[in-house]
Amino acid sequence: MARIVVLSRRSITNPLGGGAGRYVHEIFRRLAARHSITVLSGGANGSKSVEEIDGITYHHFPQSFHRILLPIRYVANFAKKTDLLIDNSDVGIPWLSPLYARVPRITIIHQLVREIFYDELPRPVSDLGFTLEPLMYRLYSQSQIVAASQSTAQDLNRCGIPSRNIDVVEPGCRDPGLPRMTLMDRFPKTIGCVSRLVKYKGLQLAFKALSKVMKSFPDVKLAVAGTGPYQRQLSRIADTLGISKNVSFLGRISEHSKFKLYGETRLAIYPSYREGFGISVIEANSMGTPVVAWDVPGSRDSIVDGTTGLLAPFPDEAAFADRVSTLLTDDQTWRDLSDNAWKWAQDHSWDRSAKSFEKVIETALTGR
Repeated sequence: MARIVVLSRRSITNPLGGGAGRYVHEIFRRLAARHSITVLSGGANGSKSVEEIDGITYHHFPQSFHRILLPIRYVANFAKKTDLLIDNSDVGIPWLSPLYARVPRITIIHQLVREIFYDELPRPVSDLGFTLEPLMYRLYSQSQIVAASQSTAQDLNRCGIPSRNIDVVEPGCRDPGLPRMTLMDRFPKTIGCVSRLVKYKGLQLAFKALSKVMKSFPDVKLAVAGTGPYQRQLSRIADTLGISKNVSFLGRISEHSKFKLYGETRLAIYPSYREGFGISVIEANSMGTPVVAWDVPGSRDSIVDGTTGLLAPFPDEAAFADRVSTLLTDDQTWRDLSDNAWKWAQDHSWDRSAKSFEKVIETALTGR
């Protein structure tokens, strides 16, 4: 039994946590019977300092100066009790573990930040981040990497990390626990979207596409689930475009409500500029719901264009609107994509992801 310690920005209890935290939790909960798993991370307000969840021991720390203090806490209190360190690069930034870890390491890279720097940070900070990111990954040129998608692996190759050091372990999807709805049982002209409300998730572009769809279908509805700092701006954009009556913001919803939303809507959209993989796509697919997204890293990995969903060239809003309109009106295309999307989701189980990841762990521990 190996003693595995994971560095992660946000734990599974943190309401701001996204796919990166869920990736760690779903994979390592399945390995907890064979290894000792400890996650060092930031929890929710009021979280216990130490908490066991699904066989994983979470140590929750304050998130002030987290990027500096969490590695220090690891070195001071956990390094001597670690057989394998997992550097979970959530939010696109790894923990620079080659500088201080003296045990075997695996670094999980979900996605690179690249152009997102310009949406989330002012210049010249964004210029600095864009320039330094590839240089930062050179520190990992001799590290064992797990990439969440082929797109991320290709980005890492361009940063100087050889393919022999990269294993691709795609995320999975939990069983929704709900029956798959037929087309006749769904709300017509209704679109679902589950997303954190930040600029790079691209909802402002989706709203512009929706305004074009409304010229042919004035009664189309978009239900957006999720929270984030960009919500107020999105509301203003919807008002400016004259689509506020067609867009509803549901806020943060439960897992059950999320799958129910996917099951009731005719299609889902995933307008993010860049992702690691796109767990939300597979979750929609698990309810037989096809997804329209941009042809960008992450989405092009989770969607088989023309087979499980439809991709539009980024940032062509008219093309995005055209693909949404196709799924709103073409019943046969919808049924074909729905059947294929459902089968595609069945191939993306967390059990399968965990088995693939455990092979990487065995290689890291044995040095083979």
